[in-house]
Amino acid sequence: VVACDFYNAGGLMSLSDEDIIKTLTDELLPSAVPRFADAKVVDSWVGKYPGVVSWFSPGSYNKRPPLEGAGNALPNVKCAGDWVRMGEREHGAKGLCQERAYVSGFEAANSLLSSTTDAFVATQVLPVREDEAQFKAAVEINRKVMGSGLLPRFWTR
Repeated sequence: VVACDFYNAGGLMSLSDEDIIKTLTDELLPSAVPRFADAKVVDSWVGKYPGVVSWFSPGSYNKRPPLEGAGNALPNVKCAGDWVRMGEREHGAKGLCQERAYVSGFEAANSLLSSTTDAFVATQVLPVREDEAQFKAAVEINRKVMGSGLLPRFWTR
């Protein structure tokens, strides 16, 4: 089973489903993993969703919905996806990525099950390693420059 997502893929929207699958199987997958050249497609599905990319921008994190949804007001509703704030379950980068969406799904399920049943075993989410020193230094420099007022916050929506 292979799943493939193309982001910012306006150039692919006019292609037929068959042409997209052919491009993927004949060119893209074999260039990444040569053994894919011998793979045979037995079933396929193509979904095209123009203009559905999330448009979160720097500074918008606090405006995203929390993993816990409405909290005690609606205890059976949880949010998952790369766009949610995970609170104390925060994991890895706060940016938009499939890994974050995947982890938030486990955490939303853990939260839902813990609030609705007494007998469940939480799915363990492995912690990410600490950021490297050079990344921490760059974050601190960015924080100081952006907090100094020297540059306008022109990219925040």
